[in-house]
Amino acid sequence: MTPELTLRLAMRVIEEILDHDASADGALRQLFSQRNSGSAERARVGDLVFHALRHRRRLEYQHAPDGQSDRASNLIARAAADLDSPDATLPPLSSAVRCSLPDWLWESFVTQWGEEQALSLGLALNQPACTDLRVNRVLCDRESLRQRLLEAGIDATPLEDTPDGLRLTGHPPVTTLEPFHEGVFEIQDKGSQWIAPLLNVRPGETVVDLCAGGGGKTLHLAALMRNQGRILATDTDARRLNRLTQRTRRTRFNLVRVQTLRHERDPWFKPLIGKVDAVLVDAPCSGTGTLRRHPEIKWRLSPDQITALADRQSSLLHAAATLLKPGGRLVYATCSLLRAENQAIVEQFVNENQNFRHLPAMSPLAAQGYRGLYFQQQDLVILPHVAGCDGFFAALLQRNR
Repeated sequence: MTPELTLRLAMRVIEEILDHDASADGALRQLFSQRNSGSAERARVGDLVFHALRHRRRLEYQHAPDGQSDRASNLIARAAADLDSPDATLPPLSSAVRCSLPDWLWESFVTQWGEEQALSLGLALNQPACTDLRVNRVLCDRESLRQRLLEAGIDATPLEDTPDGLRLTGHPPVTTLEPFHEGVFEIQDKGSQWIAPLLNVRPGETVVDLCAGGGGKTLHLAALMRNQGRILATDTDARRLNRLTQRTRRTRFNLVRVQTLRHERDPWFKPLIGKVDAVLVDAPCSGTGTLRRHPEIKWRLSPDQITALADRQSSLLHAAATLLKPGGRLVYATCSLLRAENQAIVEQFVNENQNFRHLPAMSPLAAQGYRGLYFQQQDLVILPHVAGCDGFFAALLQRNR
């Protein structure tokens, strides 16, 4: 594969992303499927596209300081040159430009974290993401899976702060492996692996995953429940739930029931009100904690969207609370780094619902073998520059009566 062909293919993908609002992953998958691309082509084109998206503002500023962007072709050429000469001398850059963040998002980070930590966070969000696995503890243990991966020529290191996690060297195609098709493991970022255990589910309970999506956390809940009990996985997106149905077949979990809803107040929930042991609200959010994997997001977000998301998140949290029996637990989680979608939502809910307690997240996680200084006050706050993974927020609530 010639450098010229790499550039042309990357330009095609970038045009789809910038001009047609395609996701980076989706645009790359479409290209690779059309061309039946091999691993070398996938790696070269993918690396170039993601570098361009992660560092877009800096690359454009270095060549067009007046802020005028000339779109795909020059952006890809600049990204290629930047990859070839990563240590080239740079002109003085503002922190927002250096981190390739929109001004409003950079300012939000500074307000929330302070300038020094905001800079570390912004730079970390421009680093490539690792591939992490979570072993299905119902079918296997972590060391046995590591040995099977090693036999397949794949190096995996146990994650010290998660009991079921492995981090791969590189990005090998693990979904082609026999252990994957046996349901022995899932691809799941280390940070995401901290969310389901916070709910402290037990075998035999009734659990609702209110915004289940593709079901990564649903499957984690099923494993923690030892495939005993009932999980009701709901979402308004039927296509994403179809993926979950396929994944439950592969993992051989029979406690998961999938249900498409119109909204969080759907009458389908009525028989469950006041009867559920635990609810996970993995709320739709800005996704700012996942910018390493989805860098196109930062060029599409706006402050108005954050406000609209916060209204939706608050509505979901209030709806979820009605399902719980006395003593029931609720986890509110996002993959956002913004206080407006996280602490502010929880604080407002607790102030408006005196029959709920805001509990320390550290206790149930530490008891299950999760180790890491990823807490702020009572809540779980996973930051990419601290934890080396995607960013997440989660709060644990309990109904008193």
